Amino acid sequence: MRNNIKIYDLDMGMTDFEPKAIALGNFDGVHIGHQKLIGKNIEIANRLNLVPSVLLFKENSKKTLIDEKNYLTSLDDKIEILAKMGMDTFCILEFNEEFRSLSPKEFISKILYQKLNSKYIVVGEDYHFGKNAQGNVDTLKQNQDEFGFETKIVDFELDNGKKISSTDIKQLIKEGNIKLANKYLARPYKIIGHVIDGHKRGRTLNFPTANLKTNFSYTLPKDGVYLTRVNVKGKNYFALSNVGSNPTFGNDNRKVETYILDFDQDIYGENISIEFLEFFRDDMKFNSADELIDQMETDKQLAIDAINDKYL
Repeated sequence: MRNNIKIYDLDMGMTDFEPKAIALGNFDGVHIGHQKLIGKNIEIANRLNLVPSVLLFKENSKKTLIDEKNYLTSLDDKIEILAKMGMDTFCILEFNEEFRSLSPKEFISKILYQKLNSKYIVVGEDYHFGKNAQGNVDTLKQNQDEFGFETKIVDFELDNGKKISSTDIKQLIKEGNIKLANKYLARPYKIIGHVIDGHKRGRTLNFPTANLKTNFSYTLPKDGVYLTRVNVKGKNYFALSNVGSNPTFGNDNRKVETYILDFDQDIYGENISIEFLEFFRDDMKFNSADELIDQMETDKQLAIDAINDKYL
C-alpha cells in the first residue's frame, strides 16, 4: 500500500477541506466497473487540481439494509486496492442510524459540502443515497449550483450486454467459477486471515496444511480443490487449497486448508493471504486414506503442470 495516503474518520470529527473529486459507492470487490469509476475520478482530479478521494463505509451498507452475510472485500482490502490505483484520500464513516436518517439534501450539505469540500462527485448510473435511498443522480445534479460541485455519472461496465456487479461476482465464486470472477475483478480473488491449529491430519498423509481463520466475512468459493497463491511474510508461494468439511474423515465445520508447495516452515499464528487462481475439482469423500493420498498426488502434479504452463 502507498505510504502517503490519508484516512479521515468522519465519526471521530476528522475533516479535510482540500477541494476534492470524490467517488461514492459501496465498492465491494472493487471490480472492473468500480475501477472504471475510480479511474474517471482520478482523471478529473488530476485535470482540475483536486484531490482524488473516496467515501467508504466501515461496514458494507447491505449488512444493515438486507442483512447480507458475506462480501468480497473488507474496508482494509478496499483501501489497499484503491491506493494502488492512485487514490489519495479515504473518508470513512459508520452506516449507522444517524447517517441513515439524513435526507438526500442533508447528506449533500453535511457530508459532501461541509465535511469534505467536494467539488466533483463521481458516481455510477444507479447510485442512491439519503434516507430510504430517496436520492439519486438527478438529486445530485439538482443541488450542484447551491453547493458548488459538478457531477460525473459513469456508465456501467458491461459483459455481453450485462452489467458487471458485486452480487454476480459473489455468485460466480460460490459456483466455483473462479476464472470468470477473476476476469471481472481484474485480479485473483483473495481472502486474508491467520493460521490456526487443526486436526493435523495432513501431516500424517505427508501433505501438511495451513488452516485459515479469516478475519472478515469473505464469500468462500464452493467446496473443492483450487490452485492458489499464498503470501506468507511478504513472499508468494503456489499452493493447493481445499474448501470444505473433510467428508473422508467425517464432516467438520466448513473451512479452508492449504498445502503450500515447496514449503517447510512453522507458520501457526501468522497472517496470510490466499489468492484463488483455478478450480480443480469438487470436494470428494474417499474410501481410505490411501485413496485420498493418491488423489492429492494427482492434484499436486496438476498444480505443478498449471504453474509451469501459465504462471512462471
